[in-house]
Amino acid sequence: MPAIATTLSLSNYSKLCISRYRDQLRRSGKASSIDLGYSYRGKSYSYSIRLDKTACNYGSYRYWWLCPKCSKRVSVLYCAGTYVCRHCLNTPYGSQLQQPIDRLFSRAESIRQRLGWQSGIAHGNQGRPKHMHFTTYYKLVTEHDKLVQKICGASMAAIDKNKGRASYER
Repeated sequence: MPAIATTLSLSNYSKLCISRYRDQLRRSGKASSIDLGYSYRGKSYSYSIRLDKTACNYGSYRYWWLCPKCSKRVSVLYCAGTYVCRHCLNTPYGSQLQQPIDRLFSRAESIRQRLGWQSGIAHGNQGRPKHMHFTTYYKLVTEHDKLVQKICGASMAAIDKNKGRASYER
């Protein structure tokens, strides 16, 4: 089993998405950079981030940030003092830090959301949502039940493994 992650993930950083500026950039037409001014942990920052654009197949352009540190073309920059790309931060996505059991819980939870069920596997099966095809419903329920069996099996294995280590005496 992988070691528990102690590093930060990208979700720990505030991000700057180029999509937020799409309409402004299209109206200006010839923007080559965007000026930023902000305060981060008591220190003021003021600089500009260069832009790049690529032609789309359907016409118009798509804009990109050019990372201030490495000049890679990216759509999202993350704030670690200055805004830089995820490659410069050398930080993984949150899902890359998940343990195998956490992945099982995440998948089971996404199935529960799709079925409109209450969160948490302890709440059991709550029926087919209105307007969902029976084949889709049965496919999702079957996958959910297999995931719950794996989760229970892994939990029981962990309990058996740790039985001798813990003392419950006062």
